[in-house]
Amino acid sequence: MSISSVATPPPFPAASQAGLREILGEVRRLLEVVRTTDRSAATDEERLGWVDDVRDVSRRVTALTSVLVAEADEAGSAMRARHTRLEDWMARTGQETPREASGAVWAARALERRPAVRDAAARGRITVGQAKAIGEALDALPSGLDRPHQMAAERLILAEAAHLPAEKLRTLTETLVRQVAPELVDTRETRTAKLDQRDQRARSRRRLWFGPETDGSIEFGGSLPVVAGKRLQEMVQAVSDRSYRSAKDTHDRHALQETPQQRAADALVEILGVAQSPERGEATSGTVPAASAQIQVLIPYTDLLDRSRAAGLLVDGTPLSAGELRVLACGADLVPVVLGGESQVLDVGRAVRLAPPALRRAIGLRDGGCAFPHCTTPMRHCDIHHVVPWQQGGRTDRDNLVALCRVHHTLCEPRPPTTASDGTAVDADGWDVRIDRDGLPEFLPPAAVDASRTPIRRVGHTATLLEHIRAS
Repeated sequence: MSISSVATPPPFPAASQAGLREILGEVRRLLEVVRTTDRSAATDEERLGWVDDVRDVSRRVTALTSVLVAEADEAGSAMRARHTRLEDWMARTGQETPREASGAVWAARALERRPAVRDAAARGRITVGQAKAIGEALDALPSGLDRPHQMAAERLILAEAAHLPAEKLRTLTETLVRQVAPELVDTRETRTAKLDQRDQRARSRRRLWFGPETDGSIEFGGSLPVVAGKRLQEMVQAVSDRSYRSAKDTHDRHALQETPQQRAADALVEILGVAQSPERGEATSGTVPAASAQIQVLIPYTDLLDRSRAAGLLVDGTPLSAGELRVLACGADLVPVVLGGESQVLDVGRAVRLAPPALRRAIGLRDGGCAFPHCTTPMRHCDIHHVVPWQQGGRTDRDNLVALCRVHHTLCEPRPPTTASDGTAVDADGWDVRIDRDGLPEFLPPAAVDASRTPIRRVGHTATLLEHIRAS
């Protein structure tokens, strides 16, 4: 991370404020011009440019909405002018529920508390979702951090927001503390105590609720401690994935049109069917895939033998307390992933073509799902790609494998050469992948995208995990 300044533009003079509604009206008129313009003859580059431009406009408008809502809330405008709360006035058309309007007001208040974050959002540098995540990460900083260090942390995380999504920004609190005030980094004992307190809070929040029947459906929801929630999530996902693979194998068009949420609902119903008691004469509706509720945990090798004090991380970066880890170990649901440990077979050589489960888990830990830059496809939906093809002598080991989703796997497959006008063979332009000197996959863009073919790689997963585990 590097600290960069965030400049705040000066406001326009008060005399021009009276014309803001006319300006916004002109914005609406111009958007209508864009909507009705004939775009049929556009080039590919023009279409991509428009997408970039309108996304920037959208980010700015969304952030500006929050800024204006916060200002109206602070001024009490709705109560004075309409004799009602701002969220009730916002929900007056019925297109938005009072709960949604109330959430928008609370989000606006949070954004207004941090002027630099607010201005970055209003200028389109970050999304409102990123701004919310930044606020959560900064709110979790130690209370002993002074104002200059808080400002430095804010600048650091705003710089990181240029290439990290909201869910990653939300987890950067410890990284920020190590950067701006390493003396305040929690000791192992303090971190353990905090995790234990978190477990107690999570247990006290556990709940499951069912709503009334509405048009043949029942809504439900709840909250579970992280390990129990991950078990249920993995089990539902395993059954859902099996259903999807079956639909693809049988070319079942109706099943393939179902949404992931619909498949997850069917999976939960199937799991309930399996759990029904045969003694009551009720047949089960199927089976749950073996090991579907296993949880993969990253554990420091030096702590593996001392589970009384060891802590670990789920592969998405969620920390586990020693108590959670002991429960998993006793229940045989723990799949320990020890980087460099001799218990895992990480080099299979030429003996097999397909990566065995242990090697696939190691690749998944390193790549965090599809390794292609900006792709968020989870590991369970990824193929294992040989950088040097198997048929050309490529080995099935860590240094020759990369996780890729089906789309990006196709992009990175070897391409047959094309023939130039003079009859000579020419390498076809496209994406290539290789393993860099740090043992991480990097991608070379097509020359049509970057003439220098400067390598790029996915940011954040492995480095963040290793940083957390080294600090634990």
